[in-house]
Amino acid sequence: MCHPNNHNCLINNDDVFSKLLQSAIDTQNNLVVLMHRNTPVLFNKAFQNFTNMPTVKAFLREFGSILNRFVPHDAYFHAGKTDPDHWIESLQNIPESDRIVSMINSRAEPYAFSVTIDTPVPEYTTISFCDISQDLIKRIMIENDVSIEKESGAYYKDYFVHTSKSFQNAALFNEKSIGITMLAMDASDSDCEKYLHDFSSCIKNHIRQSDMLVRWDKKIFMLAYLIENADNAMKFSQKLLGVMKEEPFEHLDSFTMRLGTTVQTGDEEIDDIISRAETALNRSSASSPLIHL
Repeated sequence: MCHPNNHNCLINNDDVFSKLLQSAIDTQNNLVVLMHRNTPVLFNKAFQNFTNMPTVKAFLREFGSILNRFVPHDAYFHAGKTDPDHWIESLQNIPESDRIVSMINSRAEPYAFSVTIDTPVPEYTTISFCDISQDLIKRIMIENDVSIEKESGAYYKDYFVHTSKSFQNAALFNEKSIGITMLAMDASDSDCEKYLHDFSSCIKNHIRQSDMLVRWDKKIFMLAYLIENADNAMKFSQKLLGVMKEEPFEHLDSFTMRLGTTVQTGDEEIDDIISRAETALNRSSASSPLIHL
């Protein structure tokens, strides 16, 4: 292959070894960058898609150093924590469990990455960025005890919003659709406050561990679950209408519950599914307590 000092050979599209190297790293889901000293000379397809930069030349023209892409937040490694000329060495010296950076993709969405660094030959470094965004958010929120709302016993809305991507990924992996049911407590403020935890417990007693019951608003809960089809979602929601009559929660029968339910169509984003379920809930009434859209 080429002399190590001639890194231009690595990006020669006519070179067989360059094509093989590009093909090899393009098979990786992680973002992979080959560096010569502090300068990137090769990106894999995942990195190109993340930054929406088709070539190294375009990336350097737009952003300069990769270090400039790291979000300057105290929770992560960034330019303010290192000498710009030796940032790779500084990052490599951090314990692997703490070697985390944050970058924003071309759609302005923040991601967190664990970083693996390897120097196979002098002056050349391979850097691999593994997306840990959802795992990190879950870990931080659980460690800070903010995933479950103590008042109701349901998940916090912010927790669900920050981890909803994992829920959508689970639907894809299991080849199922996402069902969303919005539940409204038709009760006075005092009754709502008095029976809030019982209401949540009642619903949780009739759902699976993988389902997520979320406190969405003062008197509204959102239930997210994986489902085979829309008919099953309706049967499930109809069952929920009667659970407050069952022991030991029959005292909840003093107020009513309204539901709005819907099921994901195609690869629909979860925000759109929730919006449709909210519309269904708004159309429900005492005479028609369950609406499906």
